[in-house]
Amino acid sequence: MDAITAVNTLEKMLSIPEMIQHLIEENVKFAICSEEDAIKYLINNNYYYKVASFKSNFEVYKYGELKDKYINLDFAYLKDLAIIDYRVRRLFFYITTSIEHYLKLRIINTIESMSEEDGYNIVNLFLDKDYNDTQYPKRTHENIMMKKDSEYYRHIFSQYNLQEDKKIENLPIWIFFELISFGELIRFFKFFTNYYNLEDKKYFKILKEVKNLRNAVAHNSCILSNLDAKDNNKRFSDLIVDYLNQCGICKKIRDKKLKNSVIMQMTCALYLFNEIVTSDGIKQYVCEEINELFYGRIVLNKKYYAKNDLLKSVYHYFNKIVKKNFKNQIDKRAFF
Repeated sequence: MDAITAVNTLEKMLSIPEMIQHLIEENVKFAICSEEDAIKYLINNNYYYKVASFKSNFEVYKYGELKDKYINLDFAYLKDLAIIDYRVRRLFFYITTSIEHYLKLRIINTIESMSEEDGYNIVNLFLDKDYNDTQYPKRTHENIMMKKDSEYYRHIFSQYNLQEDKKIENLPIWIFFELISFGELIRFFKFFTNYYNLEDKKYFKILKEVKNLRNAVAHNSCILSNLDAKDNNKRFSDLIVDYLNQCGICKKIRDKKLKNSVIMQMTCALYLFNEIVTSDGIKQYVCEEINELFYGRIVLNKKYYAKNDLLKSVYHYFNKIVKKNFKNQIDKRAFF
């Protein structure tokens, strides 16, 4: 395909009034939120792609003149979901970064209790394996060295004489943790728990799901679109199965919901938060935030979703998790 043909096949960038017209053609209504207010919202608050992504949570006509057009969808519903999505992303960013911090603390506390460890040995073993790895050689080394010019890490590179093309050695665990990403922390966690055959290795697969969610919310990706997608074919962890059983979620509902990757990731994050985080203050803060969001903002416009079985079922699923594991004084009556 030549350059001219490629340009001619690119999707045209629409103006905001053209975007509104496109939504009207898809049978999106502007009864609650007027076209004028929708235009102002798309200029001042959010852009079209993000707001329109939530259309995937609404049904379309399957037959007749309105085939493939949306059923019972007002722009106000998309706007409301965009706001809820932002609040949910903010909450899960806090939850996932808390898991990362307290995982580091858990590892350090475990190492301090082991006579075989001095805070250097296991790091040297991991970095030696990384340096000589046949499949992904020096992956962690290279990621660490990318930070050498950062003002936040310059003093560490100077103090420990970290140099490119040289194997990193004798870096204490508490400094090592300052230099690695969440993904590298999880790889180290797997290496450490397998090396000593620790019970905590059971959390490895769940941590990978938490990392995927952390990456999404950190980059402000919409997480509440495509909630009906069946895009997760991975086997569920027995820990998650037991967790949902304790929440009163039956196998049929569990299997259906966990086939959606985002629902799976959020479930894993909620489970692991209470397993890993040891601060009562952090736990209380998250509990209050979850309750205010779940029983306040999310249901503020519950009438919008009265006929949306998908969104109501997702709400009921997480409602059982919240009631069981994040108790607060807020009344937890059924909102849908």
